[in-house]
Order: sequence, then C-alpha cells, then structure tokens
Amino acid sequence: MFRGVFIAALTALAVAGFGGNASADPAPVDGQASAADSAAALRAAGSPEVKATVGKFLGRGTGLAPAAASVGGSPVAVYELSADFVAGRSGKVGGLAYLAVPATGADGSAASVWTVRDGGGSWVVANIASGDVEFQNARKLPQGAVLLREPQNNTWYAVAGNSVHPLAGGKAMTVAEYQRQVSARYGDKLPGSAYDKSGTAGGYGNALPSAQVAPDRGQEGSTAPWIVLGTLVIGIGVVAFAAAARRA
Repeated sequence: MFRGVFIAALTALAVAGFGGNASADPAPVDGQASAADSAAALRAAGSPEVKATVGKFLGRGTGLAPAAASVGGSPVAVYELSADFVAGRSGKVGGLAYLAVPATGADGSAASVWTVRDGGGSWVVANIASGDVEFQNARKLPQGAVLLREPQNNTWYAVAGNSVHPLAGGKAMTVAEYQRQVSARYGDKLPGSAYDKSGTAGGYGNALPSAQVAPDRGQEGSTAPWIVLGTLVIGIGVVAFAAAARRA
C-alpha cells in the first residue's frame, strides 16, 4: 500500500518555483504546484505553532530546553509512485504527494515539514520528519527533472521526459522499462489482490487525508506522532510493502 502523504492528482506538469523542478519538457507525473502554492506551504510550515512543535520534535532526548526551530527555505515537491502506473492503467509515473519545507533545530539538526492541500484546497502541515533526505535528493536532480519516491522500498528517482534515473546510482531507464520493474515488484499487491484482501501489511490502499502516515525514512530520518494545527500526524516507521519487497 501507499501509506505516504497523498493529495489529489492534478495536472501533469513539472513543478514551477521549486529548485531543480522547473521544466520545458514535463515529466510524466500528475500534479502541479504554483508559486502561490509554494508561498502558502511556507506560511503553513512557518507558523509559530509549527516552529515550536518542530523544535520539540528535534529536541527529543537532547537534554536541551525546548526551542523553536527555524523553518523556511525553498520547498521541494515530492512525487510518489502511482498504483495506476504499477497496474499499467496510466502512463503517469506518480502523483504529487507533498511539498517539503526545510527546518533546522536549535542544535543544528534537520527536519522536513510536509505540507499538503486539505479538503478545502488550503495548504496545511501534515507531518514532521527528521532528516533532510528530500533536499539532498533535490540537489541531485538534473535540470527539468522532478523528484519521485518509491515508498515501498524508500528509493528516490529523477524523472524527466521519458527517463527515470535512480538517484542512489544505477542506469537510467525509460518510463516503460520502469513500469515493467514496478509491475513485477508490486503488481500482485494492488487493491483487490489476494495480498490486499489478506490484510498483509494493510494491502495497497491509499491513506486518508485526515490521517497522514509517514513512510519509513530508513537511516535517513524518522518521524514521530504530532498533532499540528488540527491535522493528525502519525509517524509509525512502517513502509508500505517494505517487508514484502524484502521477502520477494
């Protein structure tokens, strides 16, 4: 299943206004975030309440007195692998999942504040995750590419035009080649499959907007439960299909 942060799929465009994501050759993804969306995400992530919460989150176990974090900078648009793409029903590799806003704690530790559109179209904070993996990977993107995450195995890709390139290293592939790979990995775990009906790892369903479950960030960071501005945030350290992928 995809238990990451999901928002409604929008228009297939590369994202304007996010470092390394603008493109004259749109990647095959669903989702659009404008400069106004960027500004709204920054406002949501930069509120005093969120800064205080991020500071507490990053200050856990340090012995330091709680201090508000510094939140701000260039948001990064993160796309996540589409179940329809896995099933061969869509040529769109993924959909816009969240806009990550960088944060820094009083001790210099890094975090990512995830912002999503709520049911009314406003940008709200949906999760806080330690580490800066989104921003590290965004800096690796070639011009015109968007950042895609395969949450089941925590793999990150640069997607541009007809090219999908693993950011951890490896050979670039075409979109068709990537579709065959993910179909082989997850094609038997889609909604309605025996895997789904058995309840193994929760199946391949979508998270509800009101209960955002952060995917496991492995060694790159962690998440923790927080209630932020009325949005339920659950960080459980579980990746959709991670266990299944390891068993495959």
